[in-house]
Amino acid sequence: MIRVAIKESSRTKNSVKNIFASLGGQLLVIVLRFVTRTVFIHTLGTEYLGINGLFSEILSMLSLTELGIDTAINFQMYKPLAEHDDKRVRVLMKFYKQAYRIIGLVIFLLGLCLIPVLRFLIKDYDSLEGLGINAVLIFILYLLQSVSSYLFFAYRSTIMKANQKKYILDIAGYAIMLATNISQILVLVYLRNFVIYTATVILFNIIQNVINAVIVQKYYPQFFIKEEESLSKAEVQSLFKDCGALFVYKINAVVLKATDNTILSTFIGLKIVGLYSNYLLFYSICKNMLSMLYTSVKASMGNLFAVSDDQKKYLFFEIMNYLTVILYGTAGIGIAVCANEFISLWIGTEYTIKQPFPILIGIELIFNGLKNNLGQIRNISGAFRQMWFRPVLGIIVNLGVSIILVNICGIYGVIIGTISADLLTNFMVDPGVIHKYSLNNYKPVSNYYIKNIKYFIILVTVGIIDYLLCKFLVVNIAWLSLIVHVLIVASTVPVTFLLLYRNSNEYDYLIGIVRKIFNKRKSCNS
Repeated sequence: MIRVAIKESSRTKNSVKNIFASLGGQLLVIVLRFVTRTVFIHTLGTEYLGINGLFSEILSMLSLTELGIDTAINFQMYKPLAEHDDKRVRVLMKFYKQAYRIIGLVIFLLGLCLIPVLRFLIKDYDSLEGLGINAVLIFILYLLQSVSSYLFFAYRSTIMKANQKKYILDIAGYAIMLATNISQILVLVYLRNFVIYTATVILFNIIQNVINAVIVQKYYPQFFIKEEESLSKAEVQSLFKDCGALFVYKINAVVLKATDNTILSTFIGLKIVGLYSNYLLFYSICKNMLSMLYTSVKASMGNLFAVSDDQKKYLFFEIMNYLTVILYGTAGIGIAVCANEFISLWIGTEYTIKQPFPILIGIELIFNGLKNNLGQIRNISGAFRQMWFRPVLGIIVNLGVSIILVNICGIYGVIIGTISADLLTNFMVDPGVIHKYSLNNYKPVSNYYIKNIKYFIILVTVGIIDYLLCKFLVVNIAWLSLIVHVLIVASTVPVTFLLLYRNSNEYDYLIGIVRKIFNKRKSCNS
């Protein structure tokens, strides 16, 4: 009992450290991204924003060659790290290192093969030359940026993530992020050169990977002793079976989000990609801020699923689902209600896309959060192979609906395609398989569906009320009016859910965690 209590305390403590480190760093990242984006728009313009979004998306598709090895290796490491099996960790890291170097080379070669295709992916390709934009050179720089992550020790950070010490790397990472953004701003202001701007990212990306490698080796030197033993043929085959299933999920994730810019660039043009990128900035900031919750507790959840009974697993699943709805619901409604108002004040009305576009982005973010929660459970419990058919269906639905509707209703159709794929595939299939294979059918899956339908009805109701409140409650000072609207959204969703579910296990658990943190800080200060 004492050992279990210590493990519970350790999991909570490490998760809290990871969350606070991520939260502090993400706040810094938000400020830096907005400052850099503002300078970028005023010095280079919308076309460059479009190229930035398109090339980043293409390279995220090339990263599919990773085959899900990162997730599979993470899952394999939970048990040997918990049991202090250093030899097993070294064997896994040896395989991981070799795999990542091969992946980096494959991505580079595939990227070079894509260069002749670029003109077909950019509707207004011929006009870029008149703007002084060398699309091929810029693409090669983006390619080098992506490849550098695989060739310069990036694989080593897996140990820290799997062993609940990610917050240590986060602190170093945010320092590098600060240096990167300051350098980029100086390049934009004094040189106005997009090539040097992109090269700056490559340089700091390499520096960050080297620093991470040094930190990991300092904390865990025992994992970097030369290891003669390798994974057996049977182990490699089993690992690649998991990777094969994860590969399908990675394709699905890329198609659901990372093909939007490609479709828009091909059918409409780079300018709309540039406008869309402003909303993606909000989307990615909210997504990254909230994803840190899952990243920060991932190792703790992996440990919990490795040693706990079904009751504890299911309780934690319900708690994470409840928290996901509150956090992503708040962010989604915030984008729907406040995104256009913020962009108008920030860079001008000409950079906005009229409603219902922000509403669609908000809905997409909420669905993304629910999908992330399900995916987290799938990954930490090793249920990789049982749902391989669902991502394939998602790809078909998303591409089909997006390509059909982009010709009918433009950019709105692309977002509707993503939402449709999530709704018709993720939420129809994943919960049932997770309840069966990850939670051992501790409770019927119908409980999940009924609970989430109720959650969604509450979100829609609160969203409508917030939209009407913010539309009619306008303060004369524009920025003050925006702050009031943000505060309305930020308070109404959490308060509503906490009041309606104040007698639930989820509420009791979350309030208990908050009290522990508050009491601990209070005792430290006294």
